[in-house]
Amino acid sequence: MSRAKLLFVFMLMVLLLAACGNNNQETSTDEGSSVDESQEGAGVTELSMWIHQSGEEETEFYKKRIEEFNEAHDGEIKINVEVVMDDGGSSYNDSLNAALVAGNLPDVLALDGPFVASYADAEIIAPIDEYISDEDKEDFVDSILQQGTYNDQLYSLGAMESSVVLYYNKEIFEEEGIEAPTTIEDAWTWDEFMAVAKQLTTDDRYGLNLFMDYGVGEWYTYMGAPFIWSNGGELISEDGTTVDGYLNGPESVEAFEYVKSLFEEGVVSLTPSETQFESGNAAMALGGPWIAVSAENAGMDYGMMPYPYSEVPKSPSGSMAYAISTQAEHPEAAYKVMQWMTNEESVIGLSEVTGMPPARKSAFESMEEYNELPKKIMRDQVVQTAHARPTTPAYPVLTDAFAQAFHAMALGEDAQSTLDQQVTRVERELRRFNQ
Repeated sequence: MSRAKLLFVFMLMVLLLAACGNNNQETSTDEGSSVDESQEGAGVTELSMWIHQSGEEETEFYKKRIEEFNEAHDGEIKINVEVVMDDGGSSYNDSLNAALVAGNLPDVLALDGPFVASYADAEIIAPIDEYISDEDKEDFVDSILQQGTYNDQLYSLGAMESSVVLYYNKEIFEEEGIEAPTTIEDAWTWDEFMAVAKQLTTDDRYGLNLFMDYGVGEWYTYMGAPFIWSNGGELISEDGTTVDGYLNGPESVEAFEYVKSLFEEGVVSLTPSETQFESGNAAMALGGPWIAVSAENAGMDYGMMPYPYSEVPKSPSGSMAYAISTQAEHPEAAYKVMQWMTNEESVIGLSEVTGMPPARKSAFESMEEYNELPKKIMRDQVVQTAHARPTTPAYPVLTDAFAQAFHAMALGEDAQSTLDQQVTRVERELRRFNQ
């Protein structure tokens, strides 16, 4: 690896850690998760794979599917898998970058979808266009392909999608006589959304929870970018060369001013409690699929509505994905692993375990819960309005700039000047890739 490439990798590691947080812990692997190397057979292609540690059920699902892959490909391919610590902070990315510098990246790896372009540009992961069939590719929802594509080449595939919907407390809505929209066509406009949020705000209850307690990081970009997209704006130019006139353009400024008004009107708390929505201290919540799980565990009667919009409905997307390392000696065999971990059976099983929407159209057709409310809202957004975060190698800096600006709006700062300052940062980073 060249000195320039090593320098980029170091810079990427720093930026990824800044975007994900500063909660450093030692990396660990799950004991017993690796396949016994003493079982090697002659002529077997042996591959290494990293998966991120998540919830116990999700992690066990990954390990089970890998065991089933090894059984199905006995005598042909065998995966040695490591479950690597993912603390929601820096540990997983820390491990990936350390392995890269040491020259021992796994053949197949999991990575956070929005960072695909960064790894692709650094030649850490390899394109898979020559392996995936047109029929298989067509079955993935568009946002998964958008997330995994850089410079017109496909690098990653995800087994699950995600979305942010507007959750609401049915009991409170009934008391207030508010009827929730049930289709994207009937989604609330910004004005309608603000009016309802004000109506629902009382001395002891907020109208809306934006989960600001998640901290200044990727959540703000993931949850907040549709405010810009639905207002006709973009975070970056189509060719990926500049954010000037986009992140700080009139559509973006107007969107950030709207976010600012939510706080100025007092309908959102900057410091909500962890269970503000579930405990009834917020009537609505703009949250991910995991909120359905916590609401159900709290025994609350909740519903889902589409993401509110300005000019055209847009919704967030993106999650963990699989990619092949450029260090892989057997990329075709590695792709078979990717294909297995993202096939219909894997996608459906993962959705059932995590509550996240599936990444394949065929899976949506097979899963009845996504054909009826409330989850139909999530399905419709994934299929119709999902918008992938920008695929640019400068994404680590861009997402931090967005998050900082979003937080500044919550603090009441001026949108135009804040965005102009953040654009200066991102433009400086983009110059490294525009040469």
